[in-house]
Amino acid sequence: MFDLVVLQDWRNIVQIAVLWIMLYWTLRYLETTIAGGFLRSLGLVGAVLILVLMALFRTFKLYILAEIFQYFVIFGFVGLIILFQHDLRHGLTRLGRSPFARFLRQLGVKAEEEGPSVAEEIMKAARRFSKYRVGSLIVLEREVTLQPFIDRGVRLDAMVRAELLDTIFSTPTLLHDGAAILRGDQLAAAGCVLPLTQNPRVPKRYGTRHRAAIGITEESDSVVIATSEETGVISIVINGEIHPQEDTVKAEELIDRLMAGGEIGDSA
Repeated sequence: MFDLVVLQDWRNIVQIAVLWIMLYWTLRYLETTIAGGFLRSLGLVGAVLILVLMALFRTFKLYILAEIFQYFVIFGFVGLIILFQHDLRHGLTRLGRSPFARFLRQLGVKAEEEGPSVAEEIMKAARRFSKYRVGSLIVLEREVTLQPFIDRGVRLDAMVRAELLDTIFSTPTLLHDGAAILRGDQLAAAGCVLPLTQNPRVPKRYGTRHRAAIGITEESDSVVIATSEETGVISIVINGEIHPQEDTVKAEELIDRLMAGGEIGDSA
């Protein structure tokens, strides 16, 4: 009898641990979505409500209601999968780009000589934009997905190169007025329309381009490199704040640090 009780306790501990791990990684994933705060709150409230109702059904031995409720939970779960299939597909894509996945792909592969970094390519293009007064808007995706904005742009999925960025913003094409969104070392899309900030405290001297840069960084943790068409000033925008950059070398180092997950105030 003692062995049976111990075995049941062991199984319960394993089940609780598995559930907590699943809940933890689900909440971690929701942090990478633009609506993450809302979805996390909804998920927590839903989980607590389900546990409370199941406990009540078992306490009062309402087995028929408990069984019916289980079907509702299953149907609701399937409905959520259908509703958020886009985000789930993006999550699997991010999983394929995780450090562990990259490590597995690199096993047994001879390391190639590294080329210019993404920050180098961005600043190489930005210096040209600044010199010739070319307006540009380059968005760097970090943890929070920008997939909805990528889908509404023109998909490129190309390596980040200064020449490609120059072609997008320096030529009178349909992509010129939108934003280019970078995902890792890939130029995911161009011609992307971004939300404008509604902050009334933004100075009136900033036009639509900079207001879009502020808007997207208010809704996500992305970083934007914007070049003014009027002044040629290169700015880095993060957390809804614009930081003009006079020293392009330091700006390149800052972009590298931000892409690695750092923040604007971190020491180099």
